[in-house]
Amino acid sequence: MDENSLGRRVRPTYSCSVCEATWTSKKKTGLPQRCPRCKSKLWNKSFKHTCSKCNYSWVSASPSPERCPGCQTKKWRKADAEPTQVPHSVLPKEVKIPILLRYDAGNGCVKIARDLNITFSEVYDVIIDTYPDASPRL
Repeated sequence: MDENSLGRRVRPTYSCSVCEATWTSKKKTGLPQRCPRCKSKLWNKSFKHTCSKCNYSWVSASPSPERCPGCQTKKWRKADAEPTQVPHSVLPKEVKIPILLRYDAGNGCVKIARDLNITFSEVYDVIIDTYPDASPRL
């Protein structure tokens, strides 16, 4: 947790890629294990799929969706095809640059999210994508 300019504690805000719920964490550190609404452990994951029948491409929170949303076939995947995990951050470059500048200046993810008025999850994803081997400052 961080403090805002009035000295009040600010908690990070997260959003679920499965059910699109948005919530504020009650924990002081670390990422939530599950979405509080749908209970999915994949709340912060996304996978890219391509249908072998109609060539439709889509992003899903599920590593193995039952049907192709384009043609509705259940036989959309090739036998040897594995889903590709989508990079966490899908923010435009114009938003990523201020995040990285603030992070490199020593700010934590919570402060950056508050300063830029974006969710903690978005900031955290940009930091994880940019510095995959580091433990991000919260």
